[in-house]
Amino acid sequence: MSDTSPAQKNRVAWVDLAKGMTILLVVIMHSTGGVEKYLGTEGFMHYVVAFASTFRMPVFFAVAGLFAAKAISKEWRPFLDGKFAHFFYFYFLWMTIQFVFKAPFFISEFGKEGTLLYYLSSFVQPFGMLWFIYLLPIYFLVLRLSAGVPMLAQFAFAVACKYILSATGIEVVDFFSKYYVFFLVGHFGRDIWFKMAETAREQKLASIVGLAVWVVANGAVLYFGYAQFTPVAIVMGILGFVAVIDFLAILPSRGLAQILRFCGQRSLPIYLGFFLPMGVSRLLLPKLCTVCGAGMISFLVSVIAILGAIAMYELCKRLPLLHYLYQRPNWARLTRKKAEKPVYLPAE
Repeated sequence: MSDTSPAQKNRVAWVDLAKGMTILLVVIMHSTGGVEKYLGTEGFMHYVVAFASTFRMPVFFAVAGLFAAKAISKEWRPFLDGKFAHFFYFYFLWMTIQFVFKAPFFISEFGKEGTLLYYLSSFVQPFGMLWFIYLLPIYFLVLRLSAGVPMLAQFAFAVACKYILSATGIEVVDFFSKYYVFFLVGHFGRDIWFKMAETAREQKLASIVGLAVWVVANGAVLYFGYAQFTPVAIVMGILGFVAVIDFLAILPSRGLAQILRFCGQRSLPIYLGFFLPMGVSRLLLPKLCTVCGAGMISFLVSVIAILGAIAMYELCKRLPLLHYLYQRPNWARLTRKKAEKPVYLPAE
């Protein structure tokens, strides 16, 4: 980063913040949903999850699309290594780890043969919350194969998929269709989004007013039940991305920004590991804190899940063999790297 211009550093800064925000929202969503299902009641965190539902995943995939141009311009072997071998290694590894922990529940529900079939089918259909990293390589591949197609035609295809193929029952098709349009928004609008971040920093008052209007509009769309309509979902997803850019661009560099940046730089380790501390705390906290409501338990479970995942990452990367939970070894690469200081789980 030593030869990176100040403008580029600012660009990277808000992108890291966006990654941190989205991964925290994902953890909060899963933690809150699990607690509410376990307790059979809702708490105040339910409304946090609901408010973020219009923009949580659109922002995640739009941010992923920001740097797609560099990835798809590489030769095929480095491209497949960085976007397929990389994500497949962590998907296979952590999907297997999750199966080990959840096997008793699966066996009680599906039986031993059913559990084995479920495991094998997870290589064809994305498994649980790991569907994010299952779909990302597919997004990059489709974008690369359609590089010569006009931009409007690509958007037309993505919008048509969202209209027609979002509820087929085939998970890989459904997930692809729901969010590919936002991946394209990040990719094709890259220069616009970076310029918008710079403008927001220069015109903070206008950004604050815009954010206030967006908060009201987002709440109204959810309150009146319009978020389920495809045109509204697309518009609100894009507006949510704009709002996140404005908010993060004007956010003071200390406090919340430091937390988001820290989490953003560790977004994949958090995403891979949070299921374990989340699952344990979700079972124990209701018994240990009997006076806590669903909202407070959901909040505490979310915090424990995030901190637990970070602690697992920091510990494992310092231990022999366990660091391969977060660092892809040379044998799992299509292009071998020279021996150097390990770099763990790059986000892009």
